[in-house]
Amino acid sequence: MKSIYIHIPFCVHKCFYCDFYSIERLKEIESFVDALKKEIDLFFENNPERKSSEIETIYFGGGTPSLLKVSQLGSIFDYLNKYINIADDSEISLEANPGTMSDEKLVGYKSIGINRLSFGVQSFVDKDLKFLQRIHSAEAAYNSILKAKERGFDNISLDLIFALPEQTMQSWEYTLGRAISLDVQHISAYSLIYEEGTPLYRDYQKGRVRRLENDLEADMLMQTIDELERVGYEHYEISNFAKNGLKCRHNQSYWQGREYIAFGPSAHGFFSERRYWNVSSLKKYYKKIHEKNLPIEGYEEISGEEKLTEKIYLNLRMGRLNLNELFESFADFDFNETPKLLKNLEESGYLAIAYGEVLLTRKGYMSCDQISIQILNSIH
Repeated sequence: MKSIYIHIPFCVHKCFYCDFYSIERLKEIESFVDALKKEIDLFFENNPERKSSEIETIYFGGGTPSLLKVSQLGSIFDYLNKYINIADDSEISLEANPGTMSDEKLVGYKSIGINRLSFGVQSFVDKDLKFLQRIHSAEAAYNSILKAKERGFDNISLDLIFALPEQTMQSWEYTLGRAISLDVQHISAYSLIYEEGTPLYRDYQKGRVRRLENDLEADMLMQTIDELERVGYEHYEISNFAKNGLKCRHNQSYWQGREYIAFGPSAHGFFSERRYWNVSSLKKYYKKIHEKNLPIEGYEEISGEEKLTEKIYLNLRMGRLNLNELFESFADFDFNETPKLLKNLEESGYLAIAYGEVLLTRKGYMSCDQISIQILNSIH
């Protein structure tokens, strides 16, 4: 166990495209922090073998973790330090909404050990931010990042969203240009997803919102890759780009199938060869904690077939798949048809095969999920 995820479920305003568990009842933050500490106690009481683990990454996600006071975040670290050892070179990330930042908070974050900030910017065009129902302006986002740099943060990530309805290539290029001008270490660029159950999805179903054309969405992704690679970012996962080797170590632990524990309502963890997920209700979360039970809603044992599926999907999202490792790790499966399929995909320009590795081309990245399905269908 090398990583910890902590879900902070509070937002000033829940964006209509978001399907993560979050609530707007900010007055409950203090009660939540108290319950979270009790969950940490309960976890290590129930899993004493996990005590004294060395932790390499901690990620505060949400919701909007930057709504918490520095003192509240510091008290969470105090509780964690009772049970685990945080490595000297650890990556400790906090998701931050530019509309909730202050100079005082930035100074405080540094003092308690947070060394990586992930800003949910989404766009540097105010029209886009209004559509996405973000609480910050483009100028406020830009200035928040400048302020974080001034306060000594040298590992900053920006989240951007493209393929918004009515978005043009010109406006997306403007957002990319503004992001590039900030010279941050990491940029994540995602296309807008219409998740079932969200207000955005309901608007789409009722015809109030129209998706951007697929061809323009694909062109935006290619433009993103071209522009970010041109200025020195490494494209290391389909939606993620890093400078100076500063890839998100926490996310890589997910993609590489490593164990991690998770705290907070709706949080998902993985250890001892099974996944678990917490209840997605603060009321149920409080109830379980009060009864001195872990707030776990369910478990899932990971089968060999599921491990194989995840291995292929996640590795190809990072652009490469080691065939020798795949064949050795899953020797019980029949891969006889796979080499022929890969050869056909190589001849069609979707990938290259070199030194026992499958490497996706630009064309392959555009069809990453479909290629994964084809490879899985070739395995028996």
